[in-house]
Amino acid sequence: MLSVVSARNPQWNDAEHSSLNLLVTFEGSPFNVGEVPFTASPNDCEAYGRELFTRAVALEFGEVLEPSATELVRSVLQARAQLNTVATVTINALQLALVPLQDAARLGMATEAETTALPLKQAEYDAWCAYRVLLSRIEDQAGYPGSVVWPAPPRADNETVEDPALG
Repeated sequence: MLSVVSARNPQWNDAEHSSLNLLVTFEGSPFNVGEVPFTASPNDCEAYGRELFTRAVALEFGEVLEPSATELVRSVLQARAQLNTVATVTINALQLALVPLQDAARLGMATEAETTALPLKQAEYDAWCAYRVLLSRIEDQAGYPGSVVWPAPPRADNETVEDPALG
């Protein structure tokens, strides 16, 4: 079982203050590695990680510094990459569903159901493409990287919703 001997230099990882980095010396490790960098969060899977976060927020290890510009950029780009992956996977799936509908319409072979489905599927596809374009433009925002207004992802019915993961 690991226990914390000391910790210092806490610094937030992101503008939302969801996790922080600090230098920690642990006791009880089979490896005597001395001081190590550690990321702590309130929902850490280990009790000592949650404890370190709570103690750091309580300023037991000194003032918690705001994230560096480099750390903010890394955090924002990582979040964007995750959202972009979801958008791209969704766009690819929609494109696979859309192509046969377009082929049927172009060849004059579309059934009534296909004729009805085509504009709806196209609108959904276009909405996800527009979302992906907006994601690609976050660096153009005035507050970047410290303050990013994330675009809301489209819903299946082409309306947008707030993404709770970004709240």
